[in-house]
This record gives sequence, C-alpha cells and structure tokens, in this order.
Amino acid sequence: MPQLNDIGAAKQLIEMQLKDIENIRYKVPYGLEYTFWEDFTAKILDRIYGNESRQRHGFEQAGRGGCFSVFESYLEHQRREDYAEILNCKKEYLENLIKELEGQSALKHGASSDLEGSDDIIVTDVYSDDISKSKDASPLDHAVYEILSKIKDPETLKEAKSNLLTLRYELLKPAPSWAVVKRSMIWLIEFGKEEFFLILPFIVLYIRKIVD
Repeated sequence: MPQLNDIGAAKQLIEMQLKDIENIRYKVPYGLEYTFWEDFTAKILDRIYGNESRQRHGFEQAGRGGCFSVFESYLEHQRREDYAEILNCKKEYLENLIKELEGQSALKHGASSDLEGSDDIIVTDVYSDDISKSKDASPLDHAVYEILSKIKDPETLKEAKSNLLTLRYELLKPAPSWAVVKRSMIWLIEFGKEEFFLILPFIVLYIRKIVD
C-alpha cells in the first residue's frame, strides 16, 4: 500500500517519470540524463511507498537480469541495445505500479482520484511549516518551501512567494509557457545562486514539455 495518502498525486508523479523515458532514450547510454532520471524516480518511489520499499528495489532491479553493458569492451550498438532494453523494463515496471494504484483507488473510492483537484488541495495554504513533513507535497513543493522558510523580511518573502508560486504552477501545466518560466528564472538568478540551483533540476525535468 502506498504511504502517500493521495493516490492521484502518486499516479501523477510516476506518470511524469514515464513521459521522460522517451526523452532520454536517445541520449548517451547511462549518461547524466539517465542517472538523474533514475535517481529522481527512486526518490519519488520512496516518497510514495516509504524508504527501502519493494517498489523501489523492484524499479532499481528492472532490466538488470540480463546483460548490463557498462564496460568499455562492449561495442556501442550493444550498449545502446542493452540501454534500450533496460528503459523498456523500467517503463513496464512503472506502468504496472500505476495499474496497482488505480486498483487501490477503485477499492477505496470507486474511481480514480482527480489529479487537478488533488493539486489544488496540496497548494491550499501551501508552504506552512507543516509542508516539510507532508507526504502529500511534491519534491518541487519541498524545494520551494526550503527557500521560503529561510526568508525573514516580509516584503522579500511576499515577492519570493509570488515568483516561486508562478513558476511552480507553470511547470506543472501540461504545456508550460517559456515566457512565464523565463521571467521566473531571471528573478530566481538575481535572487540567489543557491536558490537558483535548488530549483534548476525541476526546470530541467520539465523542460521538454515547455512551449514557446
């Protein structure tokens, strides 16, 4: 059973990682894009199912039963074929997790959770002190909270909250606007180096669905 109370939000997080598989399929086998995606997916599964869950271990081992061509002696096409097969196995594993979540949602509620509604619930009175402990908040929410929690000046906090919420809402849209994201990024760069690099991985994660 998932530890994340909102099954709809859990599905959304896994579906987000599924969509990125096609984007990394043609990248360098086992390169930085793949490593970031795999590590981030594992962290998401930890948040959904708890640390050291069978789901996380299953995801990490998916595709590893065959040949894992990471050695220099392997020809490039062999590495590419093994890389594609591992991605296919991980894709199938994540799809099966979604099916499990849908089955549990049907048992509990008689229907799948409304993802848009769940997102609104998460953001209501968002970034209070409780969000740092909440399993219903997304990794992006936790990053935004970390930035806001360090700001003491009320006016600076108001400005930061406005800009970060704008960026957060835009990134979670099906087709975020580059113009909106760019404005928020410019503000974030000027606000602080640490804060910018804390949010940057999420921008990179969503960048392929950002439109002009």
